[in-house]
Amino acid sequence: MKTIKILLATLLFWACDNPVQNQNFNQIVKKKEYTALMFIAPDCPLCMKLAPTFSALSDSFPDVQFLAVYSGMYYEPMEINMFATETQLKSPIFRDYHYEVAHQLNAEITPEFFLIDSNSNILYQGMLDDRAEVIGTYKQTWSHHYLRDAIKASLAKNPIRVKKTDAVGCVLEY
Repeated sequence: MKTIKILLATLLFWACDNPVQNQNFNQIVKKKEYTALMFIAPDCPLCMKLAPTFSALSDSFPDVQFLAVYSGMYYEPMEINMFATETQLKSPIFRDYHYEVAHQLNAEITPEFFLIDSNSNILYQGMLDDRAEVIGTYKQTWSHHYLRDAIKASLAKNPIRVKKTDAVGCVLEY
């Protein structure tokens, strides 16, 4: 009986330390060397503001795969499609129904941006740029382009200077 308890405790500890990985997502990510991600929520004002910039970035980096990730099942497909249409979001939207990708990457905010490699290793996580460092305020000009700089450095095989920033926006509710 003691052996079974130890075995169960070990399995529980292992399971908590190793989140379930979404195999469909991992397959998609393997298509290119790098993938840029934007976690979205259709009713998040900052997502609406930054989606066009994320789309413009995808035009600038054709060798990088761009995906928007919607985690959960709260919104109907029509609401997600309306968000994409209204914001002119060009990238495909990956439906993360059970928050597996969000857990895998430790995403906490919408919008939260990531640059990952083909093995889903996080190279950059956080803000798109420094235009909104505090929720509800926007700068007229911004000088730090975190995601763009991470993409440029990765493509040039240079180290990424800023690997993580604190994302600002709406809480990703699990």
